[in-house]
Amino acid sequence: MITQEFQAIVFAAGRGSRLPEVLGDTPKCLLTVGPYPLLWYPLNLLQQHGFQEAIVIVLENEKSEIQLAMERTSPKLKLDFVCIPSDSDFGTADSLRYIQDKIKVDFLVLSCDLITNANLFPLINIFRQHDAALAILLFRGGFDPDVTLPGPKSKHKPERDLIGVNPDTKRLLFLAAASDFEETVNINAHLLRKYDKMTVHSRLVDGHVYVMKKWTIEFLKKKEHFSTLKGEFLPYIVKKQMAKSGKPNMTPTTISDTQSDLGFNRKAEDSIFSLIPHANLNQQVLKTTLYNDNKSKPLYNGDLLRCYALEAAKNSLGLRVNTTLNYFAINQKLSSVWPLLCANQDLALISPSALVNSTQTKEISAADNAKLSEKTSLHFSVFGPNCHIKSKNVINKSLIMANAVVEEGCNIENCIIGPKAVVKTGAKLKNCLVGANYIVEENSTLSTKHLIHADGFMEIDIQ
Repeated sequence: MITQEFQAIVFAAGRGSRLPEVLGDTPKCLLTVGPYPLLWYPLNLLQQHGFQEAIVIVLENEKSEIQLAMERTSPKLKLDFVCIPSDSDFGTADSLRYIQDKIKVDFLVLSCDLITNANLFPLINIFRQHDAALAILLFRGGFDPDVTLPGPKSKHKPERDLIGVNPDTKRLLFLAAASDFEETVNINAHLLRKYDKMTVHSRLVDGHVYVMKKWTIEFLKKKEHFSTLKGEFLPYIVKKQMAKSGKPNMTPTTISDTQSDLGFNRKAEDSIFSLIPHANLNQQVLKTTLYNDNKSKPLYNGDLLRCYALEAAKNSLGLRVNTTLNYFAINQKLSSVWPLLCANQDLALISPSALVNSTQTKEISAADNAKLSEKTSLHFSVFGPNCHIKSKNVINKSLIMANAVVEEGCNIENCIIGPKAVVKTGAKLKNCLVGANYIVEENSTLSTKHLIHADGFMEIDIQ
């Protein structure tokens, strides 16, 4: 039923600009979280909700690698990998516009960097119940700030959204990034008069889970200057809920004659209301209904365009793995949250192809073909695909990424060892972030360092 009513779209073309320390040449969606690539988690979530197919948007030059990686995870979903040009600077709205011909019905959008066990059905149901244009899922935030990011100490300043929601109806009334404002946030008094009350949240996290009407794609086609969903298109849709939609007896073709009343210019193609199916009938139903949603005002305040926001259950996990800190945190906490992420599924933290010879392990995870030698003490750590941990090592609370090598006699505490990095014999590392391909010298003793290759940069003076 749900697959006939909604399409699922997963964005997996992100370049990971806020994850440079751990990416190397790995596509962001293939960064491993425990034994699986990041992309596996939203796909598994969709599968748990009855979806049988999903569109996955990827960069053209990464398609083969991503496709092969997902085949190894044996997803039960039928995946349609759709490419966008590798040399493009597409935002999420650009990507949807690019694949518009693939979208046939209302659709659910997820980001490949979302790790959650949230129940999506309440969000889908509020979208259905109110015939909404948009419904978004919010989370209470990630983990408590008890994870120390390896490397030099720096003050982490999380990005915050300002999200205004009517607490009674769950109408989404205001959506903006806190960084768009300096000290004062101005709220339109008309908004408060029309909707009575609004709670503005600054600590809720937009999970980048959106349910949207198909007609929004038609409008997006006409608004080519919108590049991103979160930063541009969705705030625009939320704001246009307050726009007047003309007289009830007007048809969609004549609504465009009243553009000055709507706050649009006079071109018919700019009217968002002209794209809403059965807009004329909806207006008349709203005008004549006896149902009131807040005792004093008519249903939906006469709004043809309606947006909703729903907070995920407080006991659910929701984290965007869009920064190095979040990536490290989810891997370090993985053993404790794994039962939540994989409820009712028989999924192991140790890949069947991993070779674990150590007998001193506690709460570890190992991805495909990881090799963990004997005579090692490995606690609360995650080992990526094809990494090799040789004997006589002690590793605690650390993330050893794909194809990394730790030679004998090392002691590693609260570190990230990047892709293809090598830690030479006898090195002692604490709170260090080792970049991709970096070689840590033999018998080094280092603490709170960010170790990267700097010789890849040069300054060019053009005369």
